[in-house]
Amino acid sequence: MVTDMHPMPQTTDRKTFFVTGASGFIGTALVRRLRANGHNVRCAVRSATGDASEIECRLDSSPETWVAALSGVDGVFHLAWSTSPRSANASPLADLTTNLVGTVGLLEAMRVSASGPIVLASSGGTVYGAPTRLPVSENHALNPLGVYGASKVSAETYAMVYRRQFGIDARILRFSNPYGPGQNVDGQLGAASIFAYRALSNLPINIWGDGFVVRDYVYIEDTIDAMLATMSAARETFRDIDPIINIGSGQGVSLRKIIQVIEEILARPVEVNYQPARAFDVPVSVLDVSLAKHLLNWHPKTSFEFGMQRTLRHLMLTSSSMPPVPSVQHTLSHMTSLFQNDIAKERSS
Repeated sequence: MVTDMHPMPQTTDRKTFFVTGASGFIGTALVRRLRANGHNVRCAVRSATGDASEIECRLDSSPETWVAALSGVDGVFHLAWSTSPRSANASPLADLTTNLVGTVGLLEAMRVSASGPIVLASSGGTVYGAPTRLPVSENHALNPLGVYGASKVSAETYAMVYRRQFGIDARILRFSNPYGPGQNVDGQLGAASIFAYRALSNLPINIWGDGFVVRDYVYIEDTIDAMLATMSAARETFRDIDPIINIGSGQGVSLRKIIQVIEEILARPVEVNYQPARAFDVPVSVLDVSLAKHLLNWHPKTSFEFGMQRTLRHLMLTSSSMPPVPSVQHTLSHMTSLFQNDIAKERSS
């Protein structure tokens, strides 16, 4: 699993899709791919900027506003979520009234709007809590440890109720930890991308605990592949099963392994500061993605090492806070050699 080949064919079946959270990490990549594939995209935003593709529709909008926004669309990708695990715990009521009520408002609007399928983004890490078995399959008990996970579970529950009671074609994807070019490196989520940025910027990397916490990291373009496969799947695909599907790499990567991969790519050591462990960090979380392979014919194409090469290269070419030019040029040359070697290995296999 070395390649990062994600074709973008033009389509003669031009559709219009409505995307909430279109300006976020996943949303931006999704909108870019949909447009590259020849589709129209209507982006829900908090405040419209005058772009013809934007429509002002906040998470806490009324059902009437949602109905107007959904007019004439062929499918909905619901990615918008206003909190992170940490901020949700700090303000549970705001998380509830904005995210859960907003999601139900969207589902309610779909009862009166012929909008096609709706693909909802959930969390494959937080909804399960501390796993009792690995890898974690979709039938694992839901035991969220925080408010964020509880809200995601509630949103899933409402989506399935609307599917059963009102015929809304709701489909849920439980993402592991998407990473890659375009991720916010100043945020609270995304250890792989944040570590890459700090290493390139010659900043220390902070790790809470001993670094053996293991997570499932899935490359952003593999994530988009899964979303498109879910949207395009025939409704009969889910005739005998609730469409709730894990999306991840199916492989565990420790924080120490992230550091090791970055050091190998950059061909130099990076500074790491180990801090006291945090009680809420689940030691290991790896998703079972076999259902996605079975139902959607989807599988992750990008190895963690190759995905990190692309992430580091993107950061190096786009960030204004990188090291002096000679260092950048040397590292780019080294990374280009790694790219060529990986591609050659894949083509010969």
